Amino acid sequence: MVLKTAVIIAGGRGTRLEERTEDLPKPLIPVNGKPILERIIGWLVKHGVENVIIGVAYKKEMIKNYFGDGEDFGVKINYTEHDEKGGTEDAFKAAISQSGITDENFYAMNGDQITDLQLDNLLECHLKNDAVVTITTINLRTNFGILHIEDDGKIKEFKEKGELIDKKMNSGIYVFNKKIKGFLEGGNIEENAFRKLINHGKIHSFHHEGIWLTVNDKKELKHAEETLKRLEASD
Repeated sequence: MVLKTAVIIAGGRGTRLEERTEDLPKPLIPVNGKPILERIIGWLVKHGVENVIIGVAYKKEMIKNYFGDGEDFGVKINYTEHDEKGGTEDAFKAAISQSGITDENFYAMNGDQITDLQLDNLLECHLKNDAVVTITTINLRTNFGILHIEDDGKIKEFKEKGELIDKKMNSGIYVFNKKIKGFLEGGNIEENAFRKLINHGKIHSFHHEGIWLTVNDKKELKHAEETLKRLEASD
C-alpha cells in the first residue's frame, strides 16, 4: 500500500534564523543548494506521494510562487492558510479542513526537517497497530517534545521540552488517520490532540535510526549543510 497524500506545515517564521528569514520564509532556506521544502517534496515523491497540501502563513506568497501547482516538482500542490501566531494543531486543522482531504490515511509533517526515513516502514507500523496517529521518533535531542513509550511501542505519555524520559523524541513526521479530524481543536497538537489520543490508546510510535536534520538555528543549519555535502558528494 502507498499513501498518495501528504500535509506539510510550512508557515513558521524561523525566529532563530532571523538574519536569513527576514526576507525569506524558513522552508525556502537553501541547504546545500536546495530549499528545505523542495527536499521534503522530492523525498515524498520518491515514496509515491502524488498530492501535497502545504499549509502556509509567513511570507506565504513566496512559497506559492516558488512551487506553483507542483507540476515542475512531480506532484499536485494545493495550499491552505493559517495564522502565523497559531499553534501546530491550528495549522494542521486548517490544512485538513480547507483541503477537504478524504484519504483514509495520509502523511503529515512539519516543513523544516530533512530525513532518509523509509515511509513504507512507517506506514506498515501505522496500519498494523490500527492507530489514529503514528509518530516517528528519533534518538533524544534537547529542546524538543519527549515521548514515554511502552515496550510494545504504544505511546504512554508526552512531555514537553527538556523532560528526559525514554531517550526518544518526536520528529514531527506522522501518519494520520482521517479520524484525527475529531481530535483537532487548536493550540499545540502535542499538548492537545496527542494527549487525547493517548487516553484513547490510539497513538503509536515508529522509531527512525537514520538521518534527521533540522535547521532551527545557525548551528543546525551549518551541521545540515556539512552533512548533506558529505552525503551527496558520495552519491
